[in-house]
Amino acid sequence: MKETEAFVQGNTTTIIKRAAINVAGSGDNTIVTAVTGKKIRVLALSLTPAAAVTARFESAAGGTALTGAMELGAKVNLVLDYNPVGWFETTAGALLNLELSGATSVDGCIVYAEV
Repeated sequence: MKETEAFVQGNTTTIIKRAAINVAGSGDNTIVTAVTGKKIRVLALSLTPAAAVTARFESAAGGTALTGAMELGAKVNLVLDYNPVGWFETTAGALLNLELSGATSVDGCIVYAEV
């Protein structure tokens, strides 16, 4: 994880964080671990599955759906460009989960903030 930028909302400065995505398990895959009292807001991401798979982001493992089920084609890149207000966010204190319909390698990166 690399912390190099921030944004300011009111009197609060929030650090922008980055992390690699490298998962392969069917079912729940933790993308960003939970932070007590903080939401994980996804600002941008890129995903590429090795084989066709259905994916869904969730707030907590097996938790509330943050996206619909996305049919991802083999080696087809999904990109969510930088969105300063965020694409979606977990509930406070919940990890960011990527649920996969099958065991296939899904790689990429994420830009997020703990808010």
